[in-house]
Amino acid sequence: TAIVSAVSSSPRLWTQMTWWRHADPPHVRYFRHVRSWPLSTSARKIMPAVALSTLYTLMMAFALRHLRIGRYQLQAMTKGASAAMAALSAPLALLLTLRANASLGRLNESRVLFGRMILRGRNLASILKTYVYPQNPTAAILATRYLSVLGWSIKALVRNEGVDSQRDVYEIMLGRDGADWILSQKIRPPLAILARIRQIVADVAMTCTNPNFFVPHSALEGAIDDLDAVTGGCERLLSSPIPPTYSRHLSRIMVMYLTMLPFALVASGTPSLGAAVATALVSYVIIGVDEIGMEIENPFPLLPLMQLCGAFQSVVGEKMLLSTPTFNSVGKITDTSNS
Repeated sequence: TAIVSAVSSSPRLWTQMTWWRHADPPHVRYFRHVRSWPLSTSARKIMPAVALSTLYTLMMAFALRHLRIGRYQLQAMTKGASAAMAALSAPLALLLTLRANASLGRLNESRVLFGRMILRGRNLASILKTYVYPQNPTAAILATRYLSVLGWSIKALVRNEGVDSQRDVYEIMLGRDGADWILSQKIRPPLAILARIRQIVADVAMTCTNPNFFVPHSALEGAIDDLDAVTGGCERLLSSPIPPTYSRHLSRIMVMYLTMLPFALVASGTPSLGAAVATALVSYVIIGVDEIGMEIENPFPLLPLMQLCGAFQSVVGEKMLLSTPTFNSVGKITDTSNS
């Protein structure tokens, strides 16, 4: 479901009912989240690191309290660790927050890009229906067919699904020849599709006898340019992560923090079992926040791309099939639904 994490994301669009359940009263929401804890893929992924940190704390607490060298160095080491922990806590919290915010920004940008794709695709289909279809119905329908598979080609690009993964979709909408043409191009399929749409629009513009066709032609070119920019934005997010230096530095600080944690807990007089429990809780929190930032840094596996691409294809087809009344030369409304 969209509430319990059965996979690394919730790849579906939410409805009002989903939002109502998501906003249940706190006691209901907390109970549901705790009950579904075993299903959390993020929790499963970080548990080995949490277990190692907890085992390390138990070993260090035993050594510091029971081994001769540990008892001899106990006071000096634990005081130094406590001071270092106090100094590292604020920078670590800041780095984790900045990392999570940067990853959330990438997730939001990816969703905005796909929303923009649907909006501009809808506008392009509407212009094709209103201005190109009366001039050249065959060209308008062909351009719409190419447009309807654009979302699937972008999905395959950002999820690394392979060039041939969408062949069935291409063949259904464009026939075998159209699918072979897209897959045989040296450029990426989304760019090939947009280039084909632009060529169709240009051919119609050059053969159109209406002197005012330059106005819708300009709008068509603008919509195609915007879809091209959406493709470029998706490629940029896919190929340009948060600088790995940041992630490496954060990982090293977290290791330093968790390494010194048992010393600080022993210095505070916490029993060995209590120190292990405290380490498990602390490591679960900070490692979990870091892992969430890692997961959403690449936002495309988290987006409901199947539904978004299906919605894009549907809205493009609906725009081409839409029947609207028009004004005739004397100002009367004429129904063109049967034309």
